[in-house]
Amino acid sequence: MSTIQEKNFTQDLLTKLDDIIVDFVAPNAARIDREREFPRENITELGRGGFLGLIIPQQLGGLEAPLSLYKETVIRLAQACASTALVYVQHMSAVSILLYGKENDYIKNILSNIGKGQCLTTIALSEAGSGCYFFLPVSQVKETDKGLRLKTNKIMVTSAGEADVYVINSKATFAKNSMQSNFFAVASEYNGIEVGGKWEGMGLRGNQSAPLNIDTYLNKQMLIGEEGEGFKITREALLPMGQIGISAVNIGIAKAIYNESVNYVKKRFYTHINTNLSDFQSIQQMIGEIKVLCDQAETALNVFVQRMENKEVDMVSTLEVKVMACQTVLQVAELGLKVCGGHAYSANTPMERYIRDSMAGTVMGPTPDVLKELIGKIVLDVPTQL
Repeated sequence: MSTIQEKNFTQDLLTKLDDIIVDFVAPNAARIDREREFPRENITELGRGGFLGLIIPQQLGGLEAPLSLYKETVIRLAQACASTALVYVQHMSAVSILLYGKENDYIKNILSNIGKGQCLTTIALSEAGSGCYFFLPVSQVKETDKGLRLKTNKIMVTSAGEADVYVINSKATFAKNSMQSNFFAVASEYNGIEVGGKWEGMGLRGNQSAPLNIDTYLNKQMLIGEEGEGFKITREALLPMGQIGISAVNIGIAKAIYNESVNYVKKRFYTHINTNLSDFQSIQQMIGEIKVLCDQAETALNVFVQRMENKEVDMVSTLEVKVMACQTVLQVAELGLKVCGGHAYSANTPMERYIRDSMAGTVMGPTPDVLKELIGKIVLDVPTQL
């Protein structure tokens, strides 16, 4: 594909995405948040537009789009509905893992259905014993006459009860530690897979993050890649893809706060002193700071994505990008609250939703504090589990 063709391809997809956002994602956002409703209609439309198979190779029915387009897709979705954006990110994270098994007919069929917009996936990784270190599973599959026995409880599974396929990790049969792990692709209707609760989160209310109780026998065709290869797949695919996605969600929320703040400030007028809110120097400074913070975080993410596409990325930059995005959105949320005052605090405005949603990245594994610890260890030549 020539540079001009790639540019036209990207622009055509972004135009299609914007139409989906205007017609479905944005109008549905308040209701999804209020009713804690899974964004099914939004995901269906994204599937029809080919976005569920965005990074899947064309020979498997996908669009084979660059990571830069994935990043931009998530940012735009998050500006309208962060719950939809997170569901999409966890789906794409699962896809990045599934691509390691694309030579397997069972996995290839799943990827083909995703490319057709007929299959939503998600990752089911975290356990009570591993928490935000989701890449180090505690559970372990065991060889039995009935197949590979897996008994575990996964926690905080986005799209629990809504996804068609779960990508699940566990220690390999021969594992001596959690770094010797596997990934499995398991259909949601498979025997022994049950949703263990309902999502009642403060923010991102539509993502249906819930426990997944697993007590089942898997077969080896469900294995993604080679046995014991899970940690390698995590480093090479899941971690970079997840970092791009979660960073983009937070940047999208920050940009939504910025846009809402600017619109509010321009309209707010004090009749008794015949002055617009935009005339106050302190407000101008805070709006300027929000703008700088958003631009810095987005520029950092753009640079990281470009390095990913050029295969020049290193582990420190992989970890840094989410830290910057999560810190940025919290700073922007605080400034937005100060700028908009009671308007931001009211449940009748989208700003209140943006502020609640902005806090989620702080507790999503690997959390910013864990990432900073890992960065410090790498810089100081202290052994890490990455």
